[in-house]
Amino acid sequence: MKTAVLAFLIALLGPVQLSSASQIALEVVENSAVAGLFEPWEAEISYYSAEALEWDVSDYRETLKTYYALLYSAVLHNELEKASRYLGVLLSLLLRAKGYCESDGPSLLAAIEDLDWTRVKVMVGGAEEIIDWWLLYEPESVKDFAYAYACVALSLLDKLPANSFIRVLHAPWLREAYLASFASILAASTYFVYRKSRLEGENVEAEAPP
Repeated sequence: MKTAVLAFLIALLGPVQLSSASQIALEVVENSAVAGLFEPWEAEISYYSAEALEWDVSDYRETLKTYYALLYSAVLHNELEKASRYLGVLLSLLLRAKGYCESDGPSLLAAIEDLDWTRVKVMVGGAEEIIDWWLLYEPESVKDFAYAYACVALSLLDKLPANSFIRVLHAPWLREAYLASFASILAASTYFVYRKSRLEGENVEAEAPP
């Protein structure tokens, strides 16, 4: 529904100027392991990353952990529209947690766009450990900030259950369709094996001496 609303507003009002935070979020997603998964939902990611800039957050650690858990669960259950909302919020709040405001956006965006993404390292450890590291980290420059943010964001996204088979097993309607398909294939295979054994048995019987 939100996709249709956003598409209508863009068609009515013309191209919308994205916030720097939204552009940074999209840059991260497009260079992540889940780029293909979220490509149809870029409008939602942009919208909610901009919305989160206005939020009053008292405890970034708990809020980031909560939104990552919501994001993980939504991806696992193949609820990608919900996941895109949580992803936009998460990527924006990661910036906000380090004092980001939109006046910082152009310089940080330029630094993000200049990154060699092949050299951005995925961090080891769980999501909570990565979030804790980020909250304690003190950047030395805009370039340093951009690289560390990219590492943290890509590391969190890399841990999402993006594998299609895993998501099928956790999405009820997809799981039922998959199991029905599997049952049909199994039944057909069983029938053909049975027919083959019958035919081979008949041939043996016909060739046996009296």
